[in-house]
Amino acid sequence: MNIAVITSGGDSPGMNPCIAKLVLEGERRGHRVFGYIGGYRGIQADKPVALRSRDVYGLFKLGGTVLKSGRLPELVEPEVRRSILEKLRRDEINTLVVMGGDGSFRGAMALGEMSPDATGVNFVGIPCTIDNNIFGSDYTLGHDTAFNKLTQYIDDITDTALSMFSRVFLVETLGGHDGYFARSMEDIGLCDFSVTEEHPLSCGEVVERIADTLSSGNKSFVIISVAEHCETALIAKAVRSKLGIDPKINIIGYQQRGGVPTALERLHAASFALYALRAVESGIRNKYIIFSDGKYGYMDFSSVENVKPFRPWVR
Repeated sequence: MNIAVITSGGDSPGMNPCIAKLVLEGERRGHRVFGYIGGYRGIQADKPVALRSRDVYGLFKLGGTVLKSGRLPELVEPEVRRSILEKLRRDEINTLVVMGGDGSFRGAMALGEMSPDATGVNFVGIPCTIDNNIFGSDYTLGHDTAFNKLTQYIDDITDTALSMFSRVFLVETLGGHDGYFARSMEDIGLCDFSVTEEHPLSCGEVVERIADTLSSGNKSFVIISVAEHCETALIAKAVRSKLGIDPKINIIGYQQRGGVPTALERLHAASFALYALRAVESGIRNKYIIFSDGKYGYMDFSSVENVKPFRPWVR
């Protein structure tokens, strides 16, 4: 069969190892694997690039995605979806593997609804987002690497915190509207407390907790993890106004999304790739792969419309 793969939405560590495994194992099983550059938009614009085993060995230790990532908001338009399906048919693609997050999966769902039978193009999703927010899956590619990057980042800040008196550090994480990163830093003891959308704190409550920590005599510094979109600057202003302390704002930003994928990341990448090939070969259509309760499986693309419950690792 002819299998094409795109990396859609934002990049995440683990995409490249997953592409490499898909190519190596797909070739071994007699499939031809291709890639489109730039996500869904690349399908419209370019011919698929043949991916061969000799080209992918270096990808296992490479962050980001060699296929480039992108978004196509126009995919909501039926005419655009029809043009993409026609392009895939002209390129003789049997299955498109979509590596991305919830927005990418919604696009795959819409395309799959226009190609529902066995004679049409099949769509298989691999969850790739550092935010770990795909419904039904305990894990998404990129999360462990980003988690470790943030851990190292706060470890380094802690060296300075331990060396000075009465310092307050606000560490803003990535993660969109999901507070997994910020909360996890509290759970593993790297931060005194966290501010997330799931468990919000007012500026006054943050100030009170800082004052209590510093006055306890147990610590001479405070580190707070703040989830993205939780108004780090406003918190800093309140601390400065109420306590007379100039808090140090540390924003890890896109550094958290880069870097060499961890070993755990590569293991998940390999398994997701194998389950994508299993779907191709067994006729499983228009589903995305999940990892839940220690097992891999499949879920209808329609399930991505559900919001994943917030469940911190430490419960």
